[in-house]
Amino acid sequence: MIHKADLIRRVWEKVNEGREGYKERLRMEDIELIINTMFKEMSQCMIDGIDINIRSFGKFVSNIRKERIGFDQIHKKKVLLPERRVIKFNIAKDVDKYIKGERNNE
Repeated sequence: MIHKADLIRRVWEKVNEGREGYKERLRMEDIELIINTMFKEMSQCMIDGIDINIRSFGKFVSNIRKERIGFDQIHKKKVLLPERRVIKFNIAKDVDKYIKGERNNE
């Protein structure tokens, strides 16, 4: 598992790779602002019910799960589960192939 702070550090290292000097390098705070803004905008799109498609990564799709009857195993009785909205992630084919080991990540 990777935490957001680790993600920010890794992105900062990749962006500043090969850059020399204080003026050429991006600050860690700038990278953090970019990543935080991206996550906030993605969250707001999901709240508003807008699907997100990130090419060569995957899609976040908002679906409505219909009302249904479930079973409470603790109390051994049927329970009515209300209609609700769920977010599904559909991974891109290329990323899926990398994960399965069918392709090398170049």
